[in-house]
Amino acid sequence: MKRFLPVCAFAALVLAFTVPAGAGDKKKEDGGPPPIKRGPEYKILESLVGTFDAQVKLYVDPTDPKAPPKESKGVLTRKMILGGNFMQESYKGEFFGSPFTGIGIVGFDSNQKKYVNTWFDSMSTAPMIMYGTYDADKKTLTMVGDDFEPNSKKKMKARDVLKIVSAETQTFEMFRLPEGAPAEFKIMDISYTKRKDEKKK
Repeated sequence: MKRFLPVCAFAALVLAFTVPAGAGDKKKEDGGPPPIKRGPEYKILESLVGTFDAQVKLYVDPTDPKAPPKESKGVLTRKMILGGNFMQESYKGEFFGSPFTGIGIVGFDSNQKKYVNTWFDSMSTAPMIMYGTYDADKKTLTMVGDDFEPNSKKKMKARDVLKIVSAETQTFEMFRLPEGAPAEFKIMDISYTKRKDEKKK
């Protein structure tokens, strides 16, 4: 039975591309999948491509506004992949004096009409999946989802905000709202500056 299931899945995929969607519909002459249509949302992702120096502020005690943040540096590289359907982010830096790396895949789900961000990093075995929208007036991409506090494992509401200040500069803010907390708080600030050799491209 286990060997039979992959065959069924493959057959279903083939049928989806070749069988008419409804009775009376004509079969596609080429028998292939429908062409991919990328809307203006992809222009936003393409504008983010490049290599950026990152200045990071991590608020160790976000409940205390006077507590100084831990600061670190990193490098973020973005590129379009899979024929331009998605943008890949690769980050290298450090947290608490230890090396830190992360990989993200960002795209626009044309079915849900939302941006989707999936993030993986070297400090966790749990991927982060967030959905969001872009505000053209504010030039801001806001992603929301669920996160977990690393020590207690309690669920938190997550909100990440990327503001496109210019073609060379962006700011990123990370907010979290633990279960039962009265209000969300900021846990991280990042300033991204495109490298000089990238600005000319």
